[in-house]
Amino acid sequence: MAESVSLYEEIEYPFTLGFKCFTASLESSCPHWHDAYEIVVPVEGQVRVRYKGAAYTLERGSIMLINSREIHAFASGTQQNICLFLQFSPNVFKLDRSSDARIYNFYLNTADPSIRLRTRPERFIEAVVRIWLHSYEKKKGYQYLMHAEFFRLIGDLFAHTIYDERFLSDSNAADSDTYILDQLSSYVHEHYTEDICMEDICRTLGMSRSTLYRFGKNVLGCSINDYVHHVRIKEAKRLLRRTEQCISVIAQNCGYSNDTSFYRAFKSHVGKTPSEFRKEGAAPSSDGRIQGYISHDTGAVYRLVKASSLFAQ
Repeated sequence: MAESVSLYEEIEYPFTLGFKCFTASLESSCPHWHDAYEIVVPVEGQVRVRYKGAAYTLERGSIMLINSREIHAFASGTQQNICLFLQFSPNVFKLDRSSDARIYNFYLNTADPSIRLRTRPERFIEAVVRIWLHSYEKKKGYQYLMHAEFFRLIGDLFAHTIYDERFLSDSNAADSDTYILDQLSSYVHEHYTEDICMEDICRTLGMSRSTLYRFGKNVLGCSINDYVHHVRIKEAKRLLRRTEQCISVIAQNCGYSNDTSFYRAFKSHVGKTPSEFRKEGAAPSSDGRIQGYISHDTGAVYRLVKASSLFAQ
């Protein structure tokens, strides 16, 4: 059986206000979503982000904000990456009891040339870096400094980015996408060992092939077949790393009818053959809640950030 994959991620925050800042090295993740807003700042290497039907490559000097309840997925780029993440709850916009239930969509993505900012992107990058440094160093009063920097960042989002605002009652479209993704994920994870038929998926989701195709293209950023392969290859990687099963057995256990199709799909998604992947040894232990986080040296990240002029504090 494949490891459990939750496409809705429950975010836990260390502060009552509802935000946290941390570093992570990313391998890959299946499409997922959460209520939190998420800002991604690469410190080293590259990370690819699937978001709203498009693929973006982020590297040092880039920053991207993923809005609340938006489906997205991560994958490593050609270089191993380390990223800073800032996640915060929509509740941060409710400063008092009279605040209405509004959702804001901010447009902050330096990898998208169509998005214009009213200030240099380094202003946002440096803010995230300062928040993380306070969190890492934990000097006396660091919690207050983190909150001060965080609120300044939120104010800058309103002052220096284009944004939309809507009431929670208008969020049915986003909820519909996440509901469809949950249904799709449940079906694929139950049947990935079988010969999955598009007609069966359409019947289960109550969608036509053309509608399912548009959902894959516009929401997942990939075809439904690619999504099925993603689930199968993820399980194959787990088995290659953690078991002694021969590759032919793993191929069958992951829904591939023959070794050739398995090798072709694995090489396409991972960039190396199953044998090459297995020779790399056991997977590093996971240090994050999203599938695809791998362990890294946070002390080395700290030294890298402190030494870099790009992340001037």
